[in-house]
Amino acid sequence: MSENPWKPSSRIHPPADLLKPIIGPSAWTREVLEQNKSHLYRLSELEISDIFDAVAKVERASPQLHEIRKEDFLLPVLGPVLADLREEVIKGRGFVFLRGLPTEGRSLYKTAAAFWGIGCHFGRAVSQNGKGHLLGHVKDLGADITSPTGRGYNSASPLGFHADSCDIFGLCVLKTSMSGGQHRMCSSVTVHNEMLKRAPGLVQELTFRFYRSRRGELPPGETKPWTRQPIFSVTDGYFAARGASSTITRSQGMPGVPRLTERQKEAIKVYNEIAAEIAMDVDFEPGDISMVQNYVTLHSRTRYEDWPEPERKRHLLRLWLSFDGARPLHDDIVRDHAQGIQEEGITLHAPLDVA
Repeated sequence: MSENPWKPSSRIHPPADLLKPIIGPSAWTREVLEQNKSHLYRLSELEISDIFDAVAKVERASPQLHEIRKEDFLLPVLGPVLADLREEVIKGRGFVFLRGLPTEGRSLYKTAAAFWGIGCHFGRAVSQNGKGHLLGHVKDLGADITSPTGRGYNSASPLGFHADSCDIFGLCVLKTSMSGGQHRMCSSVTVHNEMLKRAPGLVQELTFRFYRSRRGELPPGETKPWTRQPIFSVTDGYFAARGASSTITRSQGMPGVPRLTERQKEAIKVYNEIAAEIAMDVDFEPGDISMVQNYVTLHSRTRYEDWPEPERKRHLLRLWLSFDGARPLHDDIVRDHAQGIQEEGITLHAPLDVA
């Protein structure tokens, strides 16, 4: 097996100020990580056996995925490592990739249970849509992302740089596409710092509490089809960023939503241009698992062409996780992300395929 390139960051974050460069390990650059791969943790044979043993135990007990808790998925070998990787996601660079989980010849349940169990060591699963899905399936269903309720993860469309509506999002790669579908990510902290250099006057524009479409998924008691969040915020010295993507543009024209100003449009344009310029391409392999904090990273995907055979089609599993207040956040973010997407009367479950 190849040498494990993983190396933890300093995890030291001086208090942040939106009008000054933000210092800390989450302000990473593509050039450094492409060279040293210190964000990549390669699983050892012993750690893989540890995962397989835990999967076999829960499978024998026959629980539904959503019933599995951290205490049900004990990992005597890998568990302490995952605790450290969680610290890295919350207090360090903001993300980690695990590589080496075998998927060939193993059932979908076994791989999903391994992913779910590992996710339990990072956070608590929350709903990803109005159907109450705790386990998502990133797969092309022919969805139209430009529609008011369209969701990009069910389309083959290109996705702009964005952050998911949760504390941590996780992906587990089952199948890759025939072509395209390049996963890209960047540090939103580095985007902020670069904006300060190039267009300092526009940074303040992104502290506005932007209106965002709820995509037709209204929490209990809510009647407005939109919510509000700043793109840049600092709370108790902790920086957080949100995406400046389609949810903002799709709110335009909704009742009660003002038109974006020209300065806001320019700030959003510069923000997205810098994100694309500094982003790192991620070459996923089957079995790869990523865990990414949404407040210091942005991610995107290029358009893809899928295989004609159904059994070969691009398929990734997805988790949205809450870290339950592990770091300070703007009140708007806590309100919208603490419990994921909720609608009246939904039943939380973890389907093993697109439902």
